Amino acid sequence: MGVSISGDLAQASRKCDITLMNTKDGETRAVAFKLGRRIRILSGKNELFQGIIFGYEINDQGQQSITAYDANHYLTKVSDSYRFDNKKASDIVKYLCKRFGIKMGKISDTGYAIPKLILRDKTLWDVIVIALTETRKKNNRQFSLQSKGGYLHLVERKEQLTRMYIEDGANLIGATYSTNMDDVKTQVSLTGGDEDKPIHAFAVDTNAKNVYGTMQHYEHVSEITNEKKLQALAKSMLPKINKPEQEFNLEALGIENVISGTSILVRESMTQISGAFYVTTDTHNFSPDGYHTMSLTLSRTFDIAEEDYEPPEEKKSESADGSSSGSTTTTTIKGGKAKVPQIVRKWEPTVRKYARANGIESYTELLLALMMQESGGRYPDLFQSSESLGLGRNVLRYEASIKQGVKYFAQVLKKAGEVKLALQSYNFGQGFIAYAKARGGYNMSNVKAFSAAMAKKYRYRRYGDVNYVPHVLRYYEGSTKTVTTTTSSGGKITNSNGFIRPCEGVVTSEMKQRWGRAHEGLDIAKPGTVPIKAAASGTVSKSYVSASYGEVIFIVHNINGKTYETVYGHMRKGSRRFKVGDKVAQGTQIGLMGNTGRSTGQHLHFEIHNGRWKNPVNPRNFIKF
Repeated sequence: MGVSISGDLAQASRKCDITLMNTKDGETRAVAFKLGRRIRILSGKNELFQGIIFGYEINDQGQQSITAYDANHYLTKVSDSYRFDNKKASDIVKYLCKRFGIKMGKISDTGYAIPKLILRDKTLWDVIVIALTETRKKNNRQFSLQSKGGYLHLVERKEQLTRMYIEDGANLIGATYSTNMDDVKTQVSLTGGDEDKPIHAFAVDTNAKNVYGTMQHYEHVSEITNEKKLQALAKSMLPKINKPEQEFNLEALGIENVISGTSILVRESMTQISGAFYVTTDTHNFSPDGYHTMSLTLSRTFDIAEEDYEPPEEKKSESADGSSSGSTTTTTIKGGKAKVPQIVRKWEPTVRKYARANGIESYTELLLALMMQESGGRYPDLFQSSESLGLGRNVLRYEASIKQGVKYFAQVLKKAGEVKLALQSYNFGQGFIAYAKARGGYNMSNVKAFSAAMAKKYRYRRYGDVNYVPHVLRYYEGSTKTVTTTTSSGGKITNSNGFIRPCEGVVTSEMKQRWGRAHEGLDIAKPGTVPIKAAASGTVSKSYVSASYGEVIFIVHNINGKTYETVYGHMRKGSRRFKVGDKVAQGTQIGLMGNTGRSTGQHLHFEIHNGRWKNPVNPRNFIKF
């Protein structure tokens, strides 16, 4: 019934949506499509798309929709920690492809050897983007990833330049050019330091002022007490706010190899869209009669995804006298003993080994009780952990099952913050954690309500074991209270606040009364392409376009047993990477700094709420800016 293939210069993979009537006679399904199977879209002998089925839906009339992504999508599905010394970005791409079985095509030599990259808990996509960003900073060469014929290619910008023409009267169907000066500022006035005795800075773009009129941006920047630095900031802000926003959109007869990243030449007299452009997003639509059209978003610049490299803090360092400095964070459970038969007890050394590797050795006895509930030691998949990796039931065997089961429990324990919620989430899945925390935590009422809701959603007779926690704990004697501490070298115990800076830049507006109402966060500004990162690990609770916040993401966190919610507003249009329900790790890029919504100039509006949204607290209480 139709095929749509789309891509975005800032995204890892291309997507294909297919709709079809999958029936022989209105009664019987014709083709049994399966998740994980490869699918190809051909136009004659030309392959338009090759990828993997990630989802499908079919109704009782036989109408089916299929969603597939090319192989690059797996770059966003694999996370790990890495260290690279004196490696080029192209070498890093080759290494990751070989390690994770990704087929490689042409990998262009990126030239610059990066002295050192230490990356923790990053997806393959993030690793490659960081490496390419560091390369661009040093040699000003830009590269992007493409998938062709099932192979990953690393292509330099100059290799993507084409002589494709789109013209009115020929292959152009429609064009739209939009621009708006509402957010333009032609001069900047800043004050800094002490508000009672401030320093001042002023910058004006005379040409823009003559064209657009006097429109001034004002902020007080308390952190800057040097007049020269304040003046430099004012001057650097102007180029980002003194021009109207522009959007270029085209619809044209389809050209198969015009995709995001390629360049085209356009000539349209009414909108006066004319000259050379890069394609930033593309959607190719194919109808059953073979009619092929494409919708393109264009840019004068090559706006690929970028992410700055921030070296991680060292967990521990050795001082000159041999003593240890730094701090160690430990999560423990007091006492406890598993009441299990020898068929389970014999696996204690293996369970302890992987518990130690995941930082939860004190939970070894509880893990043995969990194994008793899952398999009683009678089945090879001892922890019934295969499904947590997306595999079928009972695929993992013995030690492999223990390794994954302990790792998965460590993950849910970290997110849950307490044992009973972690145990129930091992059974229900991690989606239960956010659900329960939003409703007061683990209790039988929440357990039964979640089970009923999921059973209804998936049309199951029942969902999970509502008595999973008591079923596990019947095999365990002892405390289930968790204690999370951070021990410094001096032996003192301190609690970590758990947050990091969400982006680079200067704080241009504090949390205070502003313009007659409360400003419930900090504004952080910096010109250029500025990545925004999750300030702590958590679950996306909102991701949408707001009239006030613009492009915005909300994330709910559990830190040392307490719930917080962070807000990231005014992100660049189209840069949001995550949707509601997605899990994000601390430091993961979630978008780019922008100027959407009610915003005056490019910046991030960042909030921290004690509990859920509407309980704002000053981010400076948690993060050093």
